Amino acid sequence: MRHLTACGFHLRQANKADCSTLANLARSAHSHPWNRAQYLQSLVAGHQCWLLAIGDETIGFCVLNQLVDEAEILDMAISPRWRRRGLAEQLLTHLIAQLPRNTRRLLLEVRTSNLTAHSLYRKLGFSEDGLRKNYYPADNGGREDAVLMSLALGPFVKAAGRL
Repeated sequence: MRHLTACGFHLRQANKADCSTLANLARSAHSHPWNRAQYLQSLVAGHQCWLLAIGDETIGFCVLNQLVDEAEILDMAISPRWRRRGLAEQLLTHLIAQLPRNTRRLLLEVRTSNLTAHSLYRKLGFSEDGLRKNYYPADNGGREDAVLMSLALGPFVKAAGRL
């Protein structure tokens, strides 16, 4: 986060008042975004949602669910006009480093067609664990597979300097 803050970015946890902002950003970034009610349900369920902003403009977010010794990325987006600047990598690197020490694995699923995200996750050390067939709705009215990915964490990995 030091690099982000040096460039004028700041990170904070979202609250219920941010749900419309999250939905608007998701609409600009995803083909099948969550809506305001889904972000609200996520916050009420206790998921952490981190907003990345510059000034008053929210330019990215990441929704995480912590489950005992695992965490899962439920949703993530960077505004299309702020992409290709390394912000997603910096955001994830910061959030991974802030996970509770007992977190052994970080999980996610990603559309098979989202090659940019696949590249980012592999760069961060995620491995592909499987495929969830017909998981996501597709633009053509059909369904798209999800690639299941995970990143091994835990005290040993963090202490070894991987993060």
